[in-house]
Amino acid sequence: MPEPSPLDRAAEELRRTQRQLLDAAAFGKQLSPEQLERAAGRIGEALRVYAGVTSAPARQVCDRPRRHR
Repeated sequence: MPEPSPLDRAAEELRRTQRQLLDAAAFGKQLSPEQLERAAGRIGEALRVYAGVTSAPARQVCDRPRRHR
């Protein structure tokens, strides 16, 4: 099985963090300051990955562009 890409790992971390926060909200669970700090760190790291992907230069799809009607 191939290694997941950084973008796939970031998306999985966001889903895992979302489930943790939704579970806490739905069932009135309290999260410690350390748990909240770790969740914030995971969200921040995922955002850095997403920002790195979106700031990458766009690749050219067609080497002979022309007007299409």
